[in-house]
Amino acid sequence: MLLEAYRTAVRARTLDNKITNAQRQGIIGFHVPSEGQEIIQVAIGMAAEKEDLIFNYYRDLALLLQRGVPLSMIFDQLLGNTEDLQKGRQMPDHFSFKEFNFSTVQSPVGSHLPIAVGAAYTIRYSKKKGIVIATFGDGATSTSDFHSAMNFASVFNLPVLFVCENNGWAISLPTSRQTKAEIFKKAEAYGMPGKKVDGNDFISSLSVIEEAMNYIRAGNGPYLIEAVTYRIGPHSTSDDPKKYRVDEITDGGENDPLRRLERLMLSMGIIDPGTIQKIREDAKVEIDSELERRQSLGHPPPDSLFDDVYENKRWVLEEERRELNGTD
Repeated sequence: MLLEAYRTAVRARTLDNKITNAQRQGIIGFHVPSEGQEIIQVAIGMAAEKEDLIFNYYRDLALLLQRGVPLSMIFDQLLGNTEDLQKGRQMPDHFSFKEFNFSTVQSPVGSHLPIAVGAAYTIRYSKKKGIVIATFGDGATSTSDFHSAMNFASVFNLPVLFVCENNGWAISLPTSRQTKAEIFKKAEAYGMPGKKVDGNDFISSLSVIEEAMNYIRAGNGPYLIEAVTYRIGPHSTSDDPKKYRVDEITDGGENDPLRRLERLMLSMGIIDPGTIQKIREDAKVEIDSELERRQSLGHPPPDSLFDDVYENKRWVLEEERRELNGTD
């Protein structure tokens, strides 16, 4: 279990860095790094069951990988190529993988939470299996959508797990400037359990998540987890964190979740330095080659923007298509 978690976390870290570099080279248009938050995401993915619905936010690469989303599908979306399920119409990192029960990522923070609660209501109303898992950052807890979702979920006793990945920053605003109370304590106001966990500790994270999921699956209603982690990189590739956190150890230091898991496994004799190096090298080779393959695919033709607007073709759109193509 520990080795599986480590492999996924290394793949996620390697993928994250590759995407950032590709954005700097003009290959990908935009990226929201998730470096430093891998372990809590792996724990969520490992504890979740196949039928669970996930409403994640834009900083959850490791969660995608742990749930089995192929690198090819991730790169297709980032590149907006001909194999992209969204046909190149959505900005990078705004994934949607129905096959793996991932809903569409939304840019406005917290706006997906009422939708997640609606999905949980559907599960309960239809008497289906599974629960809803909603992830978000600390910044989302300052939105009205967060509070509306928490209240509705509690009032109707819905099967939804709220996981706040508290990385300390809402873009450039520290958590201390957003709330005086600890985030997990907000659960009490809405009549649900809340628990705080070290989101960089895999064993603790997995234990708390499994406890919360068991509580929800037993029909007890929603649960809030505050997973304290750290955003090593910028908010996005459009951000420069040096302007607002120059005094911090922005590489994660000894609290880097990958380093912590390495130390644990080394102390337990599960892994050795040679295996660590090979896992890193294998991840790099896999990710480098996959990006190269997906880059070889073209982009959807410009006139594809007229597809899927209506169920049936409309003459006005076909006229505009011909005008765009210069065939009118």
